[in-house]
Amino acid sequence: MITRRQAVFGTAALALSGVGAARGAEEALPSASPWAAGLGARMRLLRGAPLSDKDGVDAGIEIGLDPGFRTYWRMPGDAGVPPVFDWSGSSNLASIATDWPAPQRFKEAGVSVIGYGSNVVLPLRVTAADSSLPVKLALTLSYAACKTICVPLKAEATLSLPQDAPAGLYVSLIEAASREVPHRVEPSAFGLGEPQAVSLTLVEHGGSLALRPKLEADERILDIFVEAPGNWLFGAPVVKASGGDLPQLELPLLDRPKRIDKAEEVPFTLTIVTDRRAVETMIGARPNP
Repeated sequence: MITRRQAVFGTAALALSGVGAARGAEEALPSASPWAAGLGARMRLLRGAPLSDKDGVDAGIEIGLDPGFRTYWRMPGDAGVPPVFDWSGSSNLASIATDWPAPQRFKEAGVSVIGYGSNVVLPLRVTAADSSLPVKLALTLSYAACKTICVPLKAEATLSLPQDAPAGLYVSLIEAASREVPHRVEPSAFGLGEPQAVSLTLVEHGGSLALRPKLEADERILDIFVEAPGNWLFGAPVVKASGGDLPQLELPLLDRPKRIDKAEEVPFTLTIVTDRRAVETMIGARPNP
């Protein structure tokens, strides 16, 4: 006969065994890879939502920075080194896409660089080659950490992503970083679809990209980052005119390709950061002499 006391202790034992099993499962299926540490920075992979959850973010790259250090965005600015990702050691990986939270602009040895001055997580969207099998992520990351000098770093990390495993312990970090990723919008969302709203002027030793964006009431632009094929490089936007309802912003041209076809539009990707939102859009501009 099983007494009430035995039943109570038996239930407690089952509960404790369940906790132990959960902990054992977590140890067998890590939520993160070990840190790969370097001078001033460290890197690891994070497991996010299950691969079968199409609304979740599958994984993330976390770069931790020591106080005073920073690292670079995909387009680092006047100087610096953009991160380079090597996923060739991965298995059952069909594709992987990296999302980038909105960056900041810093002054470094008298030049303007673009990146992150505190810990950052880059969300990853993963597609398995065989959806019935786990994906093994293997990353070799070449990046830089900068304080008074810049230190080139290389870090390696591996992590398994089973198809239907529960979300990792750090999924909230990945979700928070995803909310900082600029939303993709049409140029018309900022009134930049009109020809008169965009002007690219080239002169012998410089030039500028002029924009007349339409903003919401009391909205203020904090920065605009410009990317384009070739060696195009622009500085921070400056308000040059405020006539009419739309202010004119000019981004000084710091570098450009040696040969430019003035008959063709140049595709520029703009990351626009305001005091209310961060968005990404693509515009076309035909060079004007």
